[in-house]
Amino acid sequence: MNVVVPWSRRRYQYTRKHNCLRASGTVRMRDRTYGFDETSAYATLDHGRGRWPYSTLWNWASGSGHTDGHEIGLQFGAKWTDGTPPTENAIRIDGRIEKISEELTWRYDPQDWLAPWHISGRCVDLTFRPEYNRNSCHDRIVVRSREDQAFGVFSGTVTAQDGTVYQVRDVYGWAEEVHRRW
Repeated sequence: MNVVVPWSRRRYQYTRKHNCLRASGTVRMRDRTYGFDETSAYATLDHGRGRWPYSTLWNWASGSGHTDGHEIGLQFGAKWTDGTPPTENAIRIDGRIEKISEELTWRYDPQDWLAPWHISGRCVDLTFRPEYNRNSCHDRIVVRSREDQAFGVFSGTVTAQDGTVYQVRDVYGWAEEVHRRW
C-alpha cells in the first residue's frame, strides 16, 4: 500500500508499507544460527520519502500470517495522518490489498505496553496481545526519539469490501507508538 500524506503545499510524506513478503535465509548471532523458512516466515517493507514536521507522533501496527487457509496481512496507522485526507490503513487477504479510508480507533495503555491493545473500526475488530516490548529513548532536548514497539499476536476479525468476514487468529506482528523531534 502506498500513500502520500500532504501536510501543506511544501511538506509531505510518501510512505510505502508492504507486508506478507515471504522471507528465507539465516541470521547468525554470536554462536547461534537461526533459520527462516519461506513457508512460515514473513518480512515487512517500510519505505518513505518526504519532509516530516519537526515533532511527530504516530502509531503503526503490522502483521502477517495465516488463518483458516487464508493469508492475512494487517497494516494500520494513526496520529501522524490526523487532519489530512489519507490514512495508511489496509488489509491484505490472499494477496489482494483493500484500502481502509476511515480512521481506526486505537485503545492501549501507555503505562503498560504489554497490556492488550485494541484496534477497531467499521471493518476491523482486533485485539493485539504483546509478548515483548522494545523501548528506546534518545533525548537531546532539541532532537528526540522515543518509541515503544510491542511484538505479539493479533486476533479478531477483519471484513473485506465485499462483506466477507475473515477470522484473524494469532497473526504475528507488532504495534508501536513513536514520538520524534527531528
